[in-house]
Amino acid sequence: MQYIIIIGAFQALVALWLLQFREKKSSSNYLFIFLLSAIAVHLTIKFVIFNFIPDESIRQQMNTFIGVCYGPLIYLYTLSKTKKRFSIARKWYIFIPLFLLMIAYFTISCVFVILNHVDQRLLDLYNNLSLNLIFIINLYYPVKSILIARKAKFKILEKIEYDAILRISYCLLLMESGVVISKSLLYIYPEEAQIITISIRSIAYFLLLVICLLIIRKSLKTEIVSLPQTHSDDRLKISIVQNSTKDSPLNTVDYDLKFNDLWQKMDDSMKKQQLFRNCDLNLDELAHQTEINKYQISEMLNGYKNKPFYRYINEYRIDYFKNIVERAIEKNENINFLSFAYDAGFKSKSSFNRYFKEIIGQTPSAYYKSLIQENKESGFGNLYGRSV
Repeated sequence: MQYIIIIGAFQALVALWLLQFREKKSSSNYLFIFLLSAIAVHLTIKFVIFNFIPDESIRQQMNTFIGVCYGPLIYLYTLSKTKKRFSIARKWYIFIPLFLLMIAYFTISCVFVILNHVDQRLLDLYNNLSLNLIFIINLYYPVKSILIARKAKFKILEKIEYDAILRISYCLLLMESGVVISKSLLYIYPEEAQIITISIRSIAYFLLLVICLLIIRKSLKTEIVSLPQTHSDDRLKISIVQNSTKDSPLNTVDYDLKFNDLWQKMDDSMKKQQLFRNCDLNLDELAHQTEINKYQISEMLNGYKNKPFYRYINEYRIDYFKNIVERAIEKNENINFLSFAYDAGFKSKSSFNRYFKEIIGQTPSAYYKSLIQENKESGFGNLYGRSV
């Protein structure tokens, strides 16, 4: 068991180095840094206890308080990846059990040092309280994390993040299932208490080692995935420069192969469901409606079609507006530009006028006058044709 503990502690330190110095310092990555720090401290404390504390009851029975933060940390990480503008500070209260157990742990340890012996009743009271609290928390938060991650699968969460959240959550659930298994085995085979306790604890420490490896794997995969993106951005910049002097279809062949089918799916949804008519439509909502990852949508628009998100949406809105106006002119109905603009999905008069001028090249009123003029000329032409 000591070998598993020291390997796990070392593994946690390696993973900490990867996140601390090689990944972008976002709030979500700091949560994994805290998780790895907790694992490293947990396993280091256990290593010290097993090698330097002579009292067998403390070595084999006294729970470490740090485990109570594992579930909350993976839960906060999941929220930070799935909730827009999520603030970790608002969830401060989920760490109250950690602080309570930490106070209890050090208080009882000091009492044992002062008394120079272990009070078994006090130790049992602490163990029962800590075990139940850790079990409930590390059961509740991983299950909640799994449910949130599955709901956001491939819509908001990338596959790398989704896999990391699920696998770490399952490891925590397996650790807590060991509590149930150990209680059952101790009830059936009370004479084998020491072997059962050591075996279950060894499995728990091994799972902590696996969690460290999963975080390392996620960190390395994130770095590998980000490299091609950088190269694709460079290729796109070169493509834009080349297209400014010479049209070459070879510059877009990579994007055609990568995004043609996915673009058709998104564009068909935009047309058939008229998603653009939602005035609050944003990248997250479009990803939810089309079931396409928002990062893929962003790359399709900026790399494949070379247009910003709102340009793409407002082109559809303006086409819809033009169709309404043309039908109204044909039917000789009253025309209200602002009402038609709101119906098309614009949120304000100023944004409608700005985008209309930018996309069409003339103001809405100038466009309307040109339509009226065309209809008059068309009408005169028809009359002239009939008179001849």
